[in-house]
Amino acid sequence: MIINTNLRYHSQHFKSIKGLKLNKANTLLGYKDAQYAFYLPNSPLLPQNWHHTQTDAIESIIQLNGNHWRKIFTIMAKITCQNHDWKTYRDQFLLKKNEQIHINADILSPTAQIHIISGQSAAEQLNLNLKGFQHINSQTPQKPLKVFQSQLLVPYLDYRQYPNVLIEDTRQYLNRLTLK
Repeated sequence: MIINTNLRYHSQHFKSIKGLKLNKANTLLGYKDAQYAFYLPNSPLLPQNWHHTQTDAIESIIQLNGNHWRKIFTIMAKITCQNHDWKTYRDQFLLKKNEQIHINADILSPTAQIHIISGQSAAEQLNLNLKGFQHINSQTPQKPLKVFQSQLLVPYLDYRQYPNVLIEDTRQYLNRLTLK
């Protein structure tokens, strides 16, 4: 689902590139009532008539945008997948029910229970007061997770910034959070 959350939406917010859509306004990709909301500063190119429920929704974005978005979706799947088969989860289930991506958001999703803010740019767009965020113990002290209740300020979703050990720290924190 692509939802424009900017009430003053006009068609000029979309830029066409050879039949592709790039939305510059606040955008929601994925299930509108998802448990997890990911906040990113940049939007992928989207194929015409793209919808998150399509069986090839993730693969079509990856084919259009390249390996960068494969990495983003892989990290998202590793964080939210309940078992260890994150590849199948990424390709078949990501964005269908449990996740949503907010691009250029200026408010947190009112429907999500867990908010994962990816990078300083996304945090600045949301105008978050980071003074309430605390560092959690991490196996990667050079890239600590910062948390405030159900909000996590994490590095940008790229393996150079968000290695597997940090993904595991994130999963452990989320498991503690959901067990309460």
